[in-house]
Amino acid sequence: MQAILFCDKMTECIPLQDCPEALLPVCNEPLLARLLRYLERSGFEAAVLLAADRRIRRMLDSMHLRMPVRFARSLTAVRSDTPSLLLRRLCVPEWEMGELYALCGREAVRLFTPDGSFAEAELHPAGSAFLSPEKAEVPGNAHFYHADNPGSYRALQQRLLETGTVQRIAEGVHFGRDAAADSRTVIGADCVIGAGAQLSGCILGDGVQIGAGAVLEDCVICRRALVDRDTVLQNAVIPEGAVYSGKSLQRRMLQVEPEDGICWQDPKWNTPAAALRAGAAMCVLADAVAVGCTDKAGESLAMAAAAGAVSQGARVWYAGSCALSQLFYIGRMTGCGACLCASGSGIIRLLPYGRDGAALQDAQTERLQQALDAELSERIVDEGMLSDAAGLLPLWEEQCRALVPAQHPEIAVSCGEPMLRHAAERIFAGGTGGQITLTLTADGTGASAFTPEAGMLTKEQLLLIAALSVAAQGEPCVLPADFHPAAEQFAMRESIRILRQLPASVTASELASRQGILTDGVRLFAHVLRVLDARKLTLAQAAALLPEMYTIRRTAVTSLTRQQVESLRRYAAPGMRIELPSHSRLVRVQAHGDSMEAASELCTAWEQRLREAERSGR
Repeated sequence: MQAILFCDKMTECIPLQDCPEALLPVCNEPLLARLLRYLERSGFEAAVLLAADRRIRRMLDSMHLRMPVRFARSLTAVRSDTPSLLLRRLCVPEWEMGELYALCGREAVRLFTPDGSFAEAELHPAGSAFLSPEKAEVPGNAHFYHADNPGSYRALQQRLLETGTVQRIAEGVHFGRDAAADSRTVIGADCVIGAGAQLSGCILGDGVQIGAGAVLEDCVICRRALVDRDTVLQNAVIPEGAVYSGKSLQRRMLQVEPEDGICWQDPKWNTPAAALRAGAAMCVLADAVAVGCTDKAGESLAMAAAAGAVSQGARVWYAGSCALSQLFYIGRMTGCGACLCASGSGIIRLLPYGRDGAALQDAQTERLQQALDAELSERIVDEGMLSDAAGLLPLWEEQCRALVPAQHPEIAVSCGEPMLRHAAERIFAGGTGGQITLTLTADGTGASAFTPEAGMLTKEQLLLIAALSVAAQGEPCVLPADFHPAAEQFAMRESIRILRQLPASVTASELASRQGILTDGVRLFAHVLRVLDARKLTLAQAAALLPEMYTIRRTAVTSLTRQQVESLRRYAAPGMRIELPSHSRLVRVQAHGDSMEAASELCTAWEQRLREAERSGR
């Protein structure tokens, strides 16, 4: 007897995009794979799959079934003298062959079209059966279980778990400290369960990440979705690739961007084994690497990355928990050619940086990706040395404090990272007079300042003020390559020198690394205070010296190829910057203007050109 299975139905029980029901994971095994193995054990001679797509065929290639499996486009193409079981709906069956034969009459199977008319009976001989689990025509003890919605999907999983013969937790699953999942929870491959997370009666697809402290009950979390830390959910369905944070649900685009780091926003990298590979791959960038983490939750991944780099003979300076700006400082002090940071708390990414603290260039990104694909860490060698870099953090604090003048205003520090906020409060302690609110980014690389008189001063404005302090030391101040062109006008008026940090300029990169104001918000603001003290100015008076400058940055998603976007650069206005990250469909547009409206109009005009090109297909 042969089985003819209809594979044309799309799943409706969980919100996957364009996913056939045949690939619906049931206890970590595709529904079709479970059914085929059952048919093989039950003695079926062959199986015919109708309307199977490429994904289903790839799945079959990995199954190595002894039972022959053929493909057909429609039922009319299947002509056979062998009695057939025609199963209109894929399901989890519970029957015996004897029960099946009891269902099969002596006449040919009666097939009906959707309008109720009889059709195609002559194609299959006596002894055939047409079974539809969606209808009540299945008698006796032949039971079928299928899923139409999240509730029935969970019920099907629980029914199979009660048999005790299915795989509840797949390979590559990592549990954090004190994390737990009850016996009713099914977890797919390469999932990461954060510290203290509690799962009850849940279904997790492959590559799901659950943040620390999350509590989930009777939830379906589709593949590659992320649930943030301390989230409480009950009877929820999170779609594929989505990010759930608090009460906010956002679709996540899995696109590669250089600044997204080694993990490429792909959850499968968020494991110690993957971090080991990432650290080993860093050796293609430098023979000395500084490694740290911005949160205690990332400490295990940072240590694994450090071990991977050591395994390839690299010299590694491990900084432990520190801000990104502090890690860049340690990299400069120790002569490291690259930095690797485990950034995040509930959801952790591995972020690589070059020697100057900038995101990797396209060529470096490609080299790093090739090294990851080569799986260097599988060839472990007993070379290299792991050095403790945490002892250098007090030296960073001491050097920053030495930059702060003895007389300065009172500084109130705001920062999302408590460790960095406390360090900055110690550095800027002892101020008197009017108060300045200093806001540091969580990674420590950026800063802004506020007073009621001056308003909010951005990092760009603070950099121009700090350039006066750097120039007083007899050095040109290095600014980013895409900094507002008004910087040159300001430099000419103040008789100071400014260099742009171009990728090919080794001198500018070395100067920028030594000055540190581009990657260290604390050091940047210390130079600002030196200017205020030397010129006896308030922050509002210093702001009045600055030229008018406004910068707009936007990110767009495009269907055009990289070459097509490159051809549109000719429509960019002078001073505009168009970036295309490697392996990505993103386009970043930056425009400078004398007013916010002018800069915004430049970005809008170029984006319109982009959309026109998409519509015309050029």
